[in-house]
Amino acid sequence: MRADPPLSGDAPRAVIFRLNLDVVGGAEVSFAQYAAHRRAREASDTVIVGDDIHPRFEAVVGPPLRTVVRRSLRWWYGLRLPRFARGLRARNAVARVVRGNESALVGWNTIGNREIADIAQRARLALVHYEHGQAWRAQRHHAHTYLDSARGVISNSRAAERILALRWGWNGPTERVYCAIDSILPMDAARSAVPRSRPLWLGSAGRLTELKGHRLAIHALRILRDKHGVDARLAVAGTGECESALRAEARHLGLPDAVRFEGAVGDMAAFYDGIDVLLVPSLREPFGRTSIEAQARGCPVVATAVDGLPETLAEDMHALSLVAPEWSLADYAREVGGDADIGVPWVYDPSTDDLIAPRAPTPARLAAAVAALVENDARYQRASISGLAHVRDRFALADYGPALDRAIMRVVRGAP
Repeated sequence: MRADPPLSGDAPRAVIFRLNLDVVGGAEVSFAQYAAHRRAREASDTVIVGDDIHPRFEAVVGPPLRTVVRRSLRWWYGLRLPRFARGLRARNAVARVVRGNESALVGWNTIGNREIADIAQRARLALVHYEHGQAWRAQRHHAHTYLDSARGVISNSRAAERILALRWGWNGPTERVYCAIDSILPMDAARSAVPRSRPLWLGSAGRLTELKGHRLAIHALRILRDKHGVDARLAVAGTGECESALRAEARHLGLPDAVRFEGAVGDMAAFYDGIDVLLVPSLREPFGRTSIEAQARGCPVVATAVDGLPETLAEDMHALSLVAPEWSLADYAREVGGDADIGVPWVYDPSTDDLIAPRAPTPARLAAAVAALVENDARYQRASISGLAHVRDRFALADYGPALDRAIMRVVRGAP
């Protein structure tokens, strides 16, 4: 077996990371991938985590990675340091965490976290912000204070870069490192057609929150069945606060037997292998990991043309696979019973390179896009081939760790 190459001058020998690992999301999965890369190269890294760690990531933060739980930094000689004692908290954290050989402190999707900025300043470490979507939600004052302390930014999409620039005024050094995917099938595994001997299986994956648009997928299923005459089913992977509402909506539309809620899926590759088209009808999506996960298995995708989702698809598939969001959130609430308060005031519109109020794709457009794909074998095969080629070229796991190493060092060194 080929040994992993040692750390080079393009890779930091030691880094302090700060992130939360209490849920399974794109940012957390990306960190797990990068941590595996760093462990294989025997880096001396430290990670400051939140108070809770999801079981999936318990091994990620195990030895040789040095782990510090955030709440432990609030205590000094048996006394709990108050929130207003920021300077004392930072000094205590530096004494507990910093070993002196670190290249940087990387805030992993933690925009607005003044605690990180304080630690970096006290330790005289370069603060590097890695943006995975938190900039869509950040509070104005804290985000500006945090970014003012940053040496540079690493983004996981062009959309993230534009949100930072257009909403937060960031014009400093920026590096882009896309997320990565494993389990990519070979090109000869591309799908040629949807089998006609069984129902069409759609998929929807991600946390069951309003932002992910699962409600729209259920309504698109109804339209496919009623207006397009497609014998279709929908598998929903994920858990979250909207599960009860989504189950009720499926019953209300007369689809309780056509919508299958899978819960937390351990083997997502098998999930994508078992569906014919993945719907990603998000109202906001800084990147869209599920889109590249599906394409890595040869599964075509139909997605909202918002934020970073277009970057997950090859440009030659945009006209076929992307659905422009046409409904206002008031329309979304009125037409399908969604919650108009989705917690973000702006999203990025790639077509105009500007911020717009959040909108939703219509179920009718989503259903029409699916029908156009599955009813034409040549289109369906083209989408499968294009997706496999795209993820192999842009999102290969072997490239991710070295690319992120280089990006951190470029920011630290101030390379042009």
